[in-house]
Amino acid sequence: MDINKFINIVKLGRALAHAAMLVYILGVLFALVIGSPFDVYKFVLGYAIVFTSVLAAGYTNNYFDVSIDKFATQTAFSGGSSILVQHPELQTTIRNIIVFLYCMSILLGLTFTLVFSYSWTFFVFVIIANFVGWSYTAPPLRLVYRGFGELVTMLGASFLLAGAGYFVAKGTIDGTFALFSLPLLLFGFAVSLYLEIPDRNVDRKGHKMTLVVLKGERFGFIIGGVSLGLATLCYLLFSMFRVFEGALNFSAIAVFSSIPFVIGVWSLRKYLIDPSTMMTVVFRATACIFLMWIFLDAYFVYVLLT
Repeated sequence: MDINKFINIVKLGRALAHAAMLVYILGVLFALVIGSPFDVYKFVLGYAIVFTSVLAAGYTNNYFDVSIDKFATQTAFSGGSSILVQHPELQTTIRNIIVFLYCMSILLGLTFTLVFSYSWTFFVFVIIANFVGWSYTAPPLRLVYRGFGELVTMLGASFLLAGAGYFVAKGTIDGTFALFSLPLLLFGFAVSLYLEIPDRNVDRKGHKMTLVVLKGERFGFIIGGVSLGLATLCYLLFSMFRVFEGALNFSAIAVFSSIPFVIGVWSLRKYLIDPSTMMTVVFRATACIFLMWIFLDAYFVYVLLT
């Protein structure tokens, strides 16, 4: 294969596929903190399922958004890619890669289910997660064009990724994880809005029905900040009512989670004062959410080691 072609294919996948590991590990670590045993083979194979699925979703979004990517400005977290616009000859290759990755993720899910004698609900979970990733931009559902883009990003960036890790380590998805995932869902919702803000004009031209397209950038900043505030409130309530047993200090988590909230409020204020700062403040707000996931991973590791 031509080296430039290979490089473009790799770039198209984008490094954000690796960021999925932060949330996947978070689900694994939470299961370990509440008493599940660690199995390195389950961990590795589970992540292989997640990585191939997330990578496939990234390629899928780029493939089906190629018609509007020519109008987009790429940022660290959003903006699609101009690679397929500049190199349309790659489309057949990318389509084959997409099919291969989705098939690989589902096959690995089946292998995991059989090898570790898990309930078939795990395999169903893998199929649903892959279908959600496909359906964001791909037919027949094309959910982002029907007003469900935020829901898909919220579920994918939080519940499904962390849920996969929890499922791998715990062997089930239960009420404990459902409660734990509430602030994660709010972080995911905020991420979806911040990712949409720089793309508003492009998404409008492409007829995507996102909240930011319908309501504007100001609305995105406001609701993003509110979501981050509610996530902090969740952690405070977890601490006040001792929702989870064990050594987790949710007061400390709430204090740290207030940082993305403060940055979210600051981002709104900065944007209202000077709209030209939009790209900078969106980057900082989104980066703070990623830092929150890193903090949670690090804190859970600390709890396990002490």
